Amino acid sequence: MQSQPDASQASIGTLPRTGPEIMARLEGLPFTRLHKRFITIIGLAYLFDAADVALLTFVLAPISAELHIDKIQSGTIASMAFVGMAIGSICSGWLCDRFGRRPVFTYSMLLWGAASLFTAFTWDYGSLLTARFFTGIGMGAELPCAMALASEFLTKKRRGTFLGSAQVLVILSFLFSGGITLLVGWRTAFIIMFVLSMFSFVVRRGVPESIRWQVTHGRLEAAQKTLARFEAAAPPGSITTITPPPPVDGSTIPASRGPLRDLFAGAQGKRTVTAWTMWFFQLMAQYGITIWIAKLLFDNGASIASSIGITMLMQVWGIPGALTSSFLLERLGRRPIYMAAAVCTAAAAFWYGNAPSPAMAIVAGSVLQFFLSAMTSALNAYTPELFSTACRATGIGTATACGRVSSVIGPLVVPAILLTWGYAATFIVLGFCFLAAATAVLAMGRETRGKSLEEAVQ
Repeated sequence: MQSQPDASQASIGTLPRTGPEIMARLEGLPFTRLHKRFITIIGLAYLFDAADVALLTFVLAPISAELHIDKIQSGTIASMAFVGMAIGSICSGWLCDRFGRRPVFTYSMLLWGAASLFTAFTWDYGSLLTARFFTGIGMGAELPCAMALASEFLTKKRRGTFLGSAQVLVILSFLFSGGITLLVGWRTAFIIMFVLSMFSFVVRRGVPESIRWQVTHGRLEAAQKTLARFEAAAPPGSITTITPPPPVDGSTIPASRGPLRDLFAGAQGKRTVTAWTMWFFQLMAQYGITIWIAKLLFDNGASIASSIGITMLMQVWGIPGALTSSFLLERLGRRPIYMAAAVCTAAAAFWYGNAPSPAMAIVAGSVLQFFLSAMTSALNAYTPELFSTACRATGIGTATACGRVSSVIGPLVVPAILLTWGYAATFIVLGFCFLAAATAVLAMGRETRGKSLEEAVQ
């Protein structure tokens, strides 16, 4: 009986010669140990970035007390980070599409790490505002790169589940940030963030450039070598049994007018508007709730420790919400899961705002976090699938920038609504934002479940 050829020998001997062939072979790969390694590295980098974002939720009160910052200034500090994120998202998305995912990903981590170190040594309102602005640029720059890299490594059978489950990392980062805030002071917490940013050197050495990006930019030899690494990592003999899907016509055409202009070329324009609308309305409500929830508890008489503890307790319920959504994304589709989660999140927000007792508020807040995490999981999985490879990072970057702009508005608007109409009305308004995001998907979104990234944009 003739033995099966070694996986590495099979891949070297049958290297695909054209872009569509490389795409087909990439889509037909099994889930190898290299997939696991790269997704783990990208996931950890994303976790550390999200931890720095979440940290402000817990340290806003002690920072305000130590630096004698009033409520209006506190809201401005929270919003300034999102201004930086919007700028970072747009710039890094364009840079990723022009010069590659991996280098921009690496340098974005170094930027937010250095800015976090600066934050640890700020001395007044002005220096803190500056530090959070540059931290925001670095943090905003990382997300489009991470989402583009992860989505382009994964095949259609696993992409939704893995991208959706990234929300679990966000929740874990939130719990991590809350935990270190209870154990150390806010200055030490930002020094820890700087240390974590050094993980960028692991990213630089351990993650290759996106094969899809290499093909789209005509770097076929580099794409062949990267693909050969994946095929060599497959189980012995499995390469001979892979049946790749047929190549998709037009899947390897590079950006002809530049990534920004390609966002509105033909049918891509409708998908771009869908993504922008989802991110704008969802994050306006999400950060309007998240940034102020611990501060509101503190203002209503809870100690800093108890307000942090209650907030963390409610956040834990986001983990089963994210996992449930990730499981259903590949079974029911992106659109129905997103819309259902959005409607349930809006209802939970209304319930939370009208809770008759503190105990009921904790229950309602936990339900709110469950469905909000489910909604975000669907958003993370759906967004990269709405853009072609030539403008994917730019599309993700501009969409998240829309979310960052609305994230500036949310923390500033919440205090005004609270003072004018009260707690219940605030969460009714935020609930309508979630419904607006769902309406955009219903009216303009298209289903992408079970499709390769190339098929999803045909």
